[in-house]
Order: sequence, then C-alpha cells, then structure tokens
Amino acid sequence: MRAMLLCTAACAAFFPHLAGAQTTEQSSANAAQGAAVSPAAPENGAGLVDIIVTAQRIEENSQRTPLAVDVIQPEELTRQNVLRAEDLSRISPSLSASGGGGPTTVFFVRGVGNSTVNSYSDPAISFNYDGVYIGRPTSTSGVFYDLQRVEVLKGPQGTLYGRNATAGAINVIPNRPRLGETSGNFTLGYGNYDWITGQAALNVPIGDMIAVRAAGTVASRDGFQTDGTGNQREHGGRLQIYAEPSPDLSIRIGADFAHQGGASSSGFYLGAVNPTFGPGGFAGYQFVPSNFSTQQGLLDPASNAYLAPRFFTQLGRAGAVVDGVPYNDNDYWGITAELNYTTPAGTLTVQPAYREADLEYAFNGTFRQGYTKEKDKQTSVEARWAGDIGSSVDYLIGAMYFDEEISATARYNQQTLSPYQDFATRTESWAGFGKITFRPVENLSLTAGGRYTSDKKRFDGTSNVYIAFCGNPAPPQDFCPTLPFIPLAETEAELQAFYGSLGIPITPVPLFALPPIAGGSQTAPFILRSQIAINSGLANEKFTYRLAAQYDFSPRNMVYASFETGYHAGGFSFARGLDTYRPETIKAYTIGTKNRFFDNRVQLNVEAFLWKYKDQQFSQFGYDLGNPPSTVFLTRNIGDSTIKGIDVDVEFLATENTLLSANVQYLDTKYDSFVYFAPNQGLPPNTTCPFSPTTQTTPGGTINVFRIDCSGNQAFNSPKWSFNLDAQQTIPLGDYKAVVQGGTRYRGSSYSTADYLPYLRSEATFVSYASLTLATEDDRLFFSVYVNNIEDNRRLITGTATSASLISASAEQPRTYGFRIGGKF
Repeated sequence: MRAMLLCTAACAAFFPHLAGAQTTEQSSANAAQGAAVSPAAPENGAGLVDIIVTAQRIEENSQRTPLAVDVIQPEELTRQNVLRAEDLSRISPSLSASGGGGPTTVFFVRGVGNSTVNSYSDPAISFNYDGVYIGRPTSTSGVFYDLQRVEVLKGPQGTLYGRNATAGAINVIPNRPRLGETSGNFTLGYGNYDWITGQAALNVPIGDMIAVRAAGTVASRDGFQTDGTGNQREHGGRLQIYAEPSPDLSIRIGADFAHQGGASSSGFYLGAVNPTFGPGGFAGYQFVPSNFSTQQGLLDPASNAYLAPRFFTQLGRAGAVVDGVPYNDNDYWGITAELNYTTPAGTLTVQPAYREADLEYAFNGTFRQGYTKEKDKQTSVEARWAGDIGSSVDYLIGAMYFDEEISATARYNQQTLSPYQDFATRTESWAGFGKITFRPVENLSLTAGGRYTSDKKRFDGTSNVYIAFCGNPAPPQDFCPTLPFIPLAETEAELQAFYGSLGIPITPVPLFALPPIAGGSQTAPFILRSQIAINSGLANEKFTYRLAAQYDFSPRNMVYASFETGYHAGGFSFARGLDTYRPETIKAYTIGTKNRFFDNRVQLNVEAFLWKYKDQQFSQFGYDLGNPPSTVFLTRNIGDSTIKGIDVDVEFLATENTLLSANVQYLDTKYDSFVYFAPNQGLPPNTTCPFSPTTQTTPGGTINVFRIDCSGNQAFNSPKWSFNLDAQQTIPLGDYKAVVQGGTRYRGSSYSTADYLPYLRSEATFVSYASLTLATEDDRLFFSVYVNNIEDNRRLITGTATSASLISASAEQPRTYGFRIGGKF
C-alpha cells in the first residue's frame, strides 16, 4: 500500500514538464443557458477532449476534480445497451450492480453496498437523477436516454450528497433544452432475442428566451431464460421547458414518466445441497451440481422435474413446483424545477422535486413466488448558494429537505412458509451543508466541508407468517399426504379458506404445545400463524465532513489528498429479535493524481484509498430469532471492515484516429469483524466460516443458536482485480468514416453471500465486445453492428438456498448482437 501511495504522488511530481498548454474547458455560458454540457475540444484541435462534470455541485473539468469519478458518455451507454441501472456495472470496474428481484437494483462500489430489495431498507449508494436524490432502488429504471453523461463517484460522499452515500453516488444527467436551436436525434436498434430499442429527442426554441426539449425511449425483448422470464417491455418520456428571462436568471421545469413491464429473470438451479451421515452421525454437506444451463429458468418443466422429488421434512412429502409467474407492472413519474439566479455576490440554486412510483411485481428466485404492491411518494427541495471572497476563497452552502412515504403489501411463498406483510413507513430528513476552498498560495487549494443530517423514521406494519407443519418430531416420508404446500393465495383470507376446507387448523400456538394425535407421539398437521408487529420510530443524527488538499504542478498535472466520513441511516426489519439495525459509518483516506502528458495525448489518473467501515449493515434472506424461527429478509449490523486499493485510469491518443484506454482497479478487502447468529435446529449451518453453539435471549425467550464468525474474509462483491480495456480506430472514407471499437472487461472472483461456499463464488471472467460503425463525417447519420459478451460467459451474480435445499442462482446476460441506425439534425 505504501508503494501505491508513493507512485501516486510521483506521477505528477516527476512529469509536469511533459504537459503542454492549458486545456480548454466547456464554456460555462452554455451550461448557464441550459445547454447540454459535452466534451470540449482542446484549443489546438488535437489531443484528448475535456469533460465537464458537476460531481461537486459546481461545473468543473473532470481532470481538475480532486476525487475519483468514472464519467460515462452517452455513446458508451448506447454501445453497451445500458437501459437499466444494473447495466452500468459493465462499464465501471468499481461498480457492481445487479437486479435484486422485480425492479430492484443492488449497488456496490469498491466492496461497499447493501442488498436493498425491500421497501424498508436503504441503499448505500446515492442515486441521483437530474439532480434529485432517488430514495428507492426500485425507482432507478426508465431514465437512461437522451443523457449528457453518467457520473459514478467512488467513495463516501457524505458532505455534498448526505445520507446513504457511504459507498458513493451515481449521477444521471439528462440533456437540457438549448436556446435558439432547433435540433433532434434518434437511434433505432434490433438484435437477437427480438430486442428492439429506440430513443429520440427534439429541441425547439420558442423566441429568444425559451426552449423546449422532449425525449422518449422504448425497449422490448424476449426473455433470456427458457421459461420466457427476464423479458423486457419498457417505455418512457421526458419533457423540459427552459427559460432565461434575463442573463442572470434561468428557470427549468422538467417532467418524466416511465413504465416497466416484462418480468425479472426467474433464475436457474445451480445444484442441490444434501446433508450426509456416517457412523458417527452428521458428516457434512454435499453439493451436487445440476449441470443445467444458466438459461434454464425455474419455471421450465425440466427444472420443476428436478424440484419435484425433493423431500420436505417439515411437510413430510415431496412434489413441490415453481409455478408463480413473475411480472412487472410498474409506473414512475416525477416533476422537478431548477432556478438559478446569479448576483455579483454569488449564485443561488433552488431545486424542488416530487416523485411517485406505483409498483406491482412478482418474482421467483428462492420463492415459489414473491409479490409486492407498493406506493412510493417522495418530496425534496435543495437550495445552494455558491460564491467567492476575493480570488483566494470559494464557498458553497446549502440545505436539503427530504420526505418519503411508502405503503406496501407483500407476500413471499416459500413452499412451506409464507409471510403476508402490510406496512407503511415514512422517512423525514433535514440537512445543512457547506464547503469552503482556500488558496493560500499559488497552485495550492485547501478544502473543508461538513454536513449535519437529522433523520426520522417511522414504521407501522405487521407480518403474518404462515408455516406448515406435519408433526414433531419429523415424520417419515408421506406421513402427511393430505397436507399440501402453501398455496399461491393472494390474501390471508384466501389462504385460511383453503386450509379450512381441508380441515387443517390454523393456530398461533407453537407445534410442541398441541396435543398428540391418537395412537402416537406425533402432533397433527397444522398451520402455525406467527405474527410480527412493528409500530416504532427511529431518530438518527450525524455530522459528516471532508478535508482535502490539492496542488497543481501545472495546468495539466495535479495531486490531491482527502479524508472523508460517510453515514448510512439505520432502519427496520420484519424479524423477531432483529427488528431494528443501527446506522453504519465509514472513514475514507485518499491520495491521487490527475495528469495529461505529451501534448494532451496521454491521460494518467491514479488514486489510492483506505476505507474503514464500522457497524456495517448486511441484508440477506435468513432466519430471525423467533421461537420457532421464520425465514425472512433482514438487515443487521455485522461488524467492521477495511478496504484498500488503487484505481488507475489511462487514455492514450496514439494517433489522431486511434484511442486506447484502460481502467484498472485493485482491491484488498477484509472483514475485521463479521459475526452473526443462526437458529440451532439440529444440523449445523452450511458455511465455511467457523461456528459454535450458544444461546441468545430474544423477545420470545432464550433460544439455541449458532454463533457464526466470518471475520477475516473478503468483502462482498469486491474482486481483487477488475479492469476494462478498450480500443477505437477511426478510418476516414472521404465524406464518410468507419469506426471500429472493441474491448474486454475482467472481473476477478468474489462472493456475494455470507456462507462463503465455494460453489457460490463468482469466478473470474472475461467478457468482450466489438462494434463497427459507418457514419457520415459530421455524424449526422450512422449505421452500427455490434456483439456483446462475445465469449458468452455468464458470470454468477448470486445464489441462495431454497426451502428444498436447491441453489437458485442468477447470472449475467448472455451473448447479444444486432444493429443500430441513427441520425441527428
């Protein structure tokens, strides 16, 4: 690590004389009038372009921004078929993003994140669309069209982005209306899986002071799985009005809508886990691979034939089936306004916003069927004042209010168990923040920033868990042939009527308290109804801050160092003994350098970092500490971790028409303490982590548990090596040109589950792409052919054991190919 830090500082210290003249930045006047901020050409017409970003809430050259930012251009989004938030992980080596069932996206940056797949847990990455924080990871779809760029900020952003940004931030920035310009563009595509994509935008001026921009998108394809799941049916639109009544005042109003249909992927069976026994009793667990294709869905007849013979001891029978069809029927809309007023003393920016989401979706994975119907409402307003004091001090002060209300019902059928949840939750957050930069001498900048956040959460809901029992102790096979699996009942009343018609009692009394059946020691079949009720509030407040220094060796060479803290709010879980969890915090130490060499033809950015994570939140499907325990999705604090590494970004304009680039990340992660508990139900837990039996006091009394200690293991979703390599060659053809592009991405092996089982490890994988584009010299028309995932490598994303002890898993997209046509005027 010390060598990394020395290398980082030395890159700029030894080579400032290689840099040429000052690069040209995009005109701030264009941004002030709402123009799309795009890469700016250098003054001499040669060399790498400059990119303006707003990662620090002000417009600045990305090469002058003292933090690590992956800037993803719209051309790259199109080339990689980025239509959903999880698709971004194909471009940014630091980002791991995956679908979490239904419309949910799970984000990790440099090994920091959270599996946020329900409405009562919060992500660890701040997702911001058009300057507005999006509170729900279910609401990140339908925005990836007609964009200026996407910024992936790596590391805690507690000062400027506030709560729930311990891992970083993702900024999705649409094109803005342009004054005095009539223009438009379109892109249409078709590929395998009957994949149809389309995007279009139109910019129209109204007089000299007003402009309107409308844009839309559509995407449709068949499912990647053999059961037809994983299909896509999405469309969306955006309308913006921009007015500039005077040179000092601008107002923009934007509204957007998106619909997400289709269905999430059901997944596939990776294999079966069976306990084995020898002369001395239990001898361990054996994993038997299914040898199924990653595209064989769970609803496929062959998959159900694989499931059917699995014996469920709790029910005393086999014959389960996955028949709950997944689907999405989700609508999103929002409206925002942005006011900028410039005075001699500074600039005032005010941005109020309101967003809603109406969600109804079903999914599989570990379930016969999971289902959620949800209504999300969020209101926010942010105000900022940016100014300077003379030529040596810049400052920014601001405040933010965020209010989120969620009401939802959900059910999760797991064959032998099904919770029915009905809840409402509200989050109210206030924050004040500020940042000041002082330049005591030429070329040196010192920055200090801070943010105070006050969070209040309220949760009111019940989870009624229905558990089917054949008897106690476990019966022999077919002891309860009349006790069916939990049905796909939409309501509790429907489920109760189903079992009532069969004469099977539903009782809140634990199984061991029931009288034995006649002539034996077994208890009669019954359904246990166990209620978890939460009506509680949480209040958290935290001050986070950032200290940084930057030194410019030349206009194109700088070094920086920073220390920053981050905060992720606590919350609730429907889990006995684990119904709340504490906030998590992070401290981040960073040193980096950004450089342009050889007449602006080589870019070398290096950042080394050390993060210390405390009270880390971890979300997973597992058992709560009830008596008897229930299988639930819960979040808990598991301990501390240390994450360190280095990030290298290189671009080389070898010739006027040849561009080579590489983005490399090395991670060294370790959980300093990672301890959790699982109920002791006889057999030991299936884990490679050390464990020991113990007891734990819960609201229902003292229960037997296993203490599982995974300390010292690699952090989740944090491959040691990750890199992207890309090349682009432009071939002039008179009034036309051909552009050949290709590249590969590598992700090392990693884990995403707390058991650290070898068959659930995501193995190291290369995934490559290639494209050929024929275009007019001015890019007004183009035609492209492409192929993504040339190797057809489907890297494992995650895997979880079902109630039948089968491993249900998900994998990355298969090989896709097709063509696109587009144009602009």
